[in-house]
Formats: sequence, structure tokens, C-alpha cells
Amino acid sequence: MRIAQQLYQQMVDHGYTSLPNEACGMASGKDGQIEQVWPLVNERPSPHRFFVSKSIVFSTLEAIEQSGQQVLAIYHTHPGTAPVPSSYDLQSHPDTKVKMLIISYKFTPPRSACYSVLSGRYVKHPFHIGDR
Repeated sequence: MRIAQQLYQQMVDHGYTSLPNEACGMASGKDGQIEQVWPLVNERPSPHRFFVSKSIVFSTLEAIEQSGQQVLAIYHTHPGTAPVPSSYDLQSHPDTKVKMLIISYKFTPPRSACYSVLSGRYVKHPFHIGDR
């Protein structure tokens, strides 16, 4: 998966504005290239979890579909832990076709990692930040 530096920075900035709590959102595009970031509001602010209501998720999915793109990743932040999925993250991930992208603020600058999730297990997925 690939993302332009400007779009990646948008996700990082979203996380900074949400600290000390987790931030979350979606990333859409085509053929493994992220073209748009969809920041969402963590409706139950917590440094360990995020929650977005079904109605917001569905309206965002509809907007992504109308843009002619597909959801490539769900991103969220870890304010104080490494960018590795927790057991809760793995249980909550809704779609095996969609990657999990985690940005960690435990480090300066923040570190990120991308994962494929299947049956409660994760495997690191290649993730390139930068302009082609």
C-alpha cells in the first residue's frame, strides 16, 4: 500500500489533535494507492479504544463509494503504545480485505505500521509513505 506524504501527514495531524485519546478514520483509493483520508470522530474518547457509530461509518462508506474509490485501510492511533494491533484491535477489525493502519505516538516522530488481519491474526503488510 502507498500513501503520499501529504495524506499521511493528514492522518498524523488528526492523531495529534486527538491526543491523549485514540483517533480513527478510513483511507480510500484504488490499486493499493491511498488517494483520500477520511478522519472520523472517536465518539467515546479514550487513550485505549475508539468508537464510531454505525450511521457515521455507513455514511462515510457511501461517500467513498460515490467518489469511485474503495476503502483500503482503517487507521487508528496508539497514543502511548507501539504500532502493533492489540487483541481488541484484532477482534474489532471488520473486513479481511481492508488493511489496518496504526500510527503510534510513543515515538518521535510517530511510527506507523500496516497489517492484514485474518481470523484474529495479523501479518505486517508493506506500506510506503512518499510521492510515488
